[in-house]
Amino acid sequence: NVKEMNKAKLIKSPVVLLLALVIFTSACPLPAQVSKERQKLIDFSLELRGCPYKYAGNSPKGFDCSGFVSYCAKNALNKNLSRSSGDMYIQVEHIKKADREPGDLVFFAVKNAKGIYHISHVGIYLGLYTGDGPLHGKRIFLHAASDGPQTGVIVSDMEEKYWSNHFYGYGRFLDPSTRD
Repeated sequence: NVKEMNKAKLIKSPVVLLLALVIFTSACPLPAQVSKERQKLIDFSLELRGCPYKYAGNSPKGFDCSGFVSYCAKNALNKNLSRSSGDMYIQVEHIKKADREPGDLVFFAVKNAKGIYHISHVGIYLGLYTGDGPLHGKRIFLHAASDGPQTGVIVSDMEEKYWSNHFYGYGRFLDPSTRD
């Protein structure tokens, strides 16, 4: 039956699976879902998956990491974020791991020759993935990657070796979701 085959294709769709996120840590009482504003950002940004990477890019023709995040904030929510990941980190509220929620930003850094950390990358935190596949049970984020096995706008596991070794912190530019 064609209707059942289409339903099965929809259930296996990566976008549908990505939207099946369970949110947050067990460290604090949390909402069952994110705010409408956060969901709008997440939905908009997921639509850009697969766009290519381009240094200094800030359009669907090609994004760098900060170009992707600032483009999503502006076009989904009419919010302005800085155009560099370092400036963006300065601009946002820094939050603890226990307070993170989907739609917050995740920052990564590298250490320069003098031992000083420099913010080098930013992405949009999506939460705990509960769908099928290799990301099941992983905390994931969406970003524009310039290097690695996949480039462009992709979803990555926060615990992949490179990302966990370079993790710097979380940032918030949207109001937190209402907690019951």
